[in-house]
Amino acid sequence: MIVPPMQKSPSHVNQEKALAKGRSLERKVLDWMANENTGMSSKTMAYCAVDVELKCKATPSDPADFNRCLNLVHIIPEIREHFPKIAQLSPEWRAFIGNWDRIEKSFINEVGLNWCNRSSAPITYQLMKDLRAKR
Repeated sequence: MIVPPMQKSPSHVNQEKALAKGRSLERKVLDWMANENTGMSSKTMAYCAVDVELKCKATPSDPADFNRCLNLVHIIPEIREHFPKIAQLSPEWRAFIGNWDRIEKSFINEVGLNWCNRSSAPITYQLMKDLRAKR
């Protein structure tokens, strides 16, 4: 069977998944940093998950920042296992991690992952501002 360019055969996709399972979290984070759109808050999450000492503990400042964090969690689902550790970084992180599912649902409903439905997320942004103010 001839596979067109830029399209992977099912066996190739399965091989990639098998290889990904064997990679350490540290390696997955390095690959993510090298190949994905990152920001200070998503890097904060990734570094914390792999126990890198942090000076900057940036939280998502707006929906675009949150989208980068959400992408990290979608690309490396194991990051969720480190949410309790991330929540310990600051009161703001505690508020964001404690309400992660709520923020994620708002964002996805409003604009879709990676802004696939709209280019503005005022409801999610207001939720983020409210959480920041309540901390």
